[in-house]
Amino acid sequence: MHSRLPDPRQYPAGDLGNMLIHYTQSIIAAPSDEDAALWRESLRGAVGDLLERDDALMLSVALAMVPSRRHYQELWQALRDAVEMPVGRRAIVFAIPLVLVAGSRGEATLPDHIADVDGLNALLVNHGVFAAGAEVFLSGKLLHPDSVVGISPAQLYRFSRQLQDAARGVPLALAPSAVTCKEEGVFLRYLTGVAIQPEGADVPVDLSGKIGAWGVPLMKFIGEALHTEGVTLFPIPRAPLPLMQAMVEGQFARLDVALQVFASSLIRRLRDADERPVAVMAAHEGGELRFTLSAASGSSKREGFIWPLSPLDNVALIEARFVELMRECQVDDIRVLSTLQDDSRDGMPLFLCAQDLPPAGETVQ
Repeated sequence: MHSRLPDPRQYPAGDLGNMLIHYTQSIIAAPSDEDAALWRESLRGAVGDLLERDDALMLSVALAMVPSRRHYQELWQALRDAVEMPVGRRAIVFAIPLVLVAGSRGEATLPDHIADVDGLNALLVNHGVFAAGAEVFLSGKLLHPDSVVGISPAQLYRFSRQLQDAARGVPLALAPSAVTCKEEGVFLRYLTGVAIQPEGADVPVDLSGKIGAWGVPLMKFIGEALHTEGVTLFPIPRAPLPLMQAMVEGQFARLDVALQVFASSLIRRLRDADERPVAVMAAHEGGELRFTLSAASGSSKREGFIWPLSPLDNVALIEARFVELMRECQVDDIRVLSTLQDDSRDGMPLFLCAQDLPPAGETVQ
C-alpha cells in the first residue's frame, strides 16, 4: 500500500549492541525466508527468557530504540508469540475493545459495568464466539485504556502459564471506569476475559478478529445495558482478541471512529451553510497526522483532527481510509501534502486548510 504522506515518526539510529535489536536487524537483512525464520525463533527465545526472568527493562529499551517501524513490528510480534504461545494447557487473556459514541446536552455518566454479565456471556456462547461448555468468562467491567495498558507483557506471560491466578480472575481484578460525557464524544473501554485451553484442544474463543452475525445483537445488548437517561449512545464492539493485540486494535478503532464522527459532522455543517468542503491531510513533526476540513470559499468555517501515531500504525492505511471516507461523503477535493509539515506556526498548532494551498495542490481524484 503506497502513501503520499511521509511518516512523521522519528526513530533513533538503533543500537545493534542490544541483543533484541540485533536479532530484528538480522531478520530484516536475512538473505532467505529460511534464515529469517531461524532469526525469528532466536528472537522469540530471547524475549521468552527475559519474560521468564521478569526483565522488563531490556524489553522496554529495545522497543524504545528500534530504528524503524519494521523493526518494531518484528519485536512486537516476537513479544506476542512469547506471551501467547506457551506449551501445554494455557490461559488466554483476551479483550473486546468497545468504542462508545455518546452524546448528551448536559453532563451524564454511563454505568461502569454491564450488570447482566451472565446474559453477556450466554449471547457469545449462543453465537459461537465462545465454545459451548468451555472454561471461558468475559467480565462486564468497562476498563479504561490506561488500566489495560498497565498490564505488562511479563504479567500476561505469567497469567498464561499460572492457571490458578488466571482462573481466580487476577487479570480481571482491575476497577471499572465509567464514561462521563457532555455534548458528543468518542470513548474507548475494554471488556476483558479469560479462557482456559486444554493441551491439544481447539482455542475456545474465536480470536480471528472478524465480526460475524453476533455483532449486531452484541451492540444492541450493550446499548440496552448502558442505557442512560438523556444520553444518545452508539456502542461499537470489536472482535475479541488476545489482550496485547486488543490494545492496539482498540486505540486504532477509537481514532478511526472519532475521525468519522468529526468529518461527517463538519461536512454536514459546511453544506448546511452552502459551502463546498475541502479536505486536507498532512504529516506533522512530532509524529502526528492532521486532517482539516474547511470551506473552499475561504470562510472561517474550519476544524482539524489530530491522529497521534502509535508505533504500529500504518500511515498508508490511515491515509487510504480517510480518502475512502471522503469519497463516501462525496467530498471531491482531497489534498494530500507529500512533505513533512511544522508542528506549529506563530505559537499555535498548525492546521492547513483550503486557502493555505494552491487550488491545483496535490489532489486525490
